[in-house]
Amino acid sequence: MATVLLLNGCANQPVANGFIADWDSYQQQLQQQQRWQLSAKMGVRGPSDSGSAYLHWQQAPDNYDIHLSGPLGQGSVRIIGNSEQVTLEQAGKPTLSAPTADQLLQQALGWYAPLEQLTYWVRGLPAPGLPAQMEHNAQGALASLQQSGWQLSYSRYRDKGSFLLPGKLVATQDELKLTLIIKDWTLN
Repeated sequence: MATVLLLNGCANQPVANGFIADWDSYQQQLQQQQRWQLSAKMGVRGPSDSGSAYLHWQQAPDNYDIHLSGPLGQGSVRIIGNSEQVTLEQAGKPTLSAPTADQLLQQALGWYAPLEQLTYWVRGLPAPGLPAQMEHNAQGALASLQQSGWQLSYSRYRDKGSFLLPGKLVATQDELKLTLIIKDWTLN
């Protein structure tokens, strides 16, 4: 009886001894973690320009607040959004708004990042409802992901209690490359 209880207890834990035993269950439980924040160093390299920024991202179920400091030599940028509108505040410039973050980033910064999918990708998950090709590492976490025309590679996973979260993410599409070196994760 004790063995059955112990096995059932382990089955409910997404990560046991640093390994993901059941990817589908793990993925569902991590998707339910809709409040989180991360701090990272971000690099962006395009065909004619490159740069880096410090990134602080706070995510709630339908709201996000992303602060970039030093992006591509442009100073401080803050992106605040929800399902209806996204605004971008940049030091010394008028506030910009758009229906989606993708449109706003392209307009204001000159590069495109699929922010809706990134909310999943940064956690080491495929975005739901979209076709994906995945490879897993020895721990059972994502090693690589192809989705929505992007190629993502993951490394430096950190055990954050019930979840393994990426410490490094590299996302490429055509001539654009985004690199995140994640310094800190907080799940609420």
